[in-house]
Amino acid sequence: MAIKNIEMDRRDSVSYRKMLKQGGFLSASYLSVSGFDIASLKKLALAGKLDAVRCAIGKSTRWYYSEMQAERARLRGLA
Repeated sequence: MAIKNIEMDRRDSVSYRKMLKQGGFLSASYLSVSGFDIASLKKLALAGKLDAVRCAIGKSTRWYYSEMQAERARLRGLA
């Protein structure tokens, strides 16, 4: 389990987001709306207990978390 750092430009972001979604990763904003505690997910990812992707698009940074692992963390009361 690790954090993968990706730097891209805006032209590539749409296709890469689609690829992440197909690979089982959901955006932090979607998980936040669904009731997940994003701060806890980020702490778990930094501790190496959750797979995450950090996408830097220009000056903007977006986080994507593994859907299955985030759901398990939520069921355990960690997120």
